[in-house]
Amino acid sequence: PERLFHRKWLSISSEALAATRARGESSDLDLQIEHDLLSRVVVEPKKAVRKLPRIQHLYAQLTGNLRREDDEFEILSSLHPTPAVCGLPKEAARLFISETEMFDRGMYAGPVGWFGGGESEFAVGIRSALVEKDSGALVYAGTGIVEGSNPSSEWDELELKTSQCTKLLQLEVPKQSKVENLEIIY
Repeated sequence: PERLFHRKWLSISSEALAATRARGESSDLDLQIEHDLLSRVVVEPKKAVRKLPRIQHLYAQLTGNLRREDDEFEILSSLHPTPAVCGLPKEAARLFISETEMFDRGMYAGPVGWFGGGESEFAVGIRSALVEKDSGALVYAGTGIVEGSNPSSEWDELELKTSQCTKLLQLEVPKQSKVENLEIIY
């Protein structure tokens, strides 16, 4: 998941992921997709691409220092919801969502983490699934709709993101006899 922020004492960092794309079928195509991602947005400080087994994202890390440890509450509320969760500009997007969506987003996208002592950390819980035995699953995912977004491209990105969960959920569960023969090593 995308790290919303990590604080150790007064040092704080945040990660921004954007523009999810599939991995290329060859190393040349993968590199071409990477260059396309890097040429889409100007990011300071240096932007990069984070590659995962099936997808890649535009990535940047931001760092800074807090004046006081309790500033992290203000930082959490200012960083969440991210553009990938709500859109940008945030307040206009929130208003648009409340006026146009006719459904409850349910458990979609909340900060997941902890506050404590000299260190705190939160991630953006943006892709998840609510799985019920014998009932199936409700998969939660979204895209960062901003001014100029292409609906067709956003839908393709949404399908790519949900495929991460649906692929996992389609795996067969091992038969009990096979599970009994597994050795657990700690």
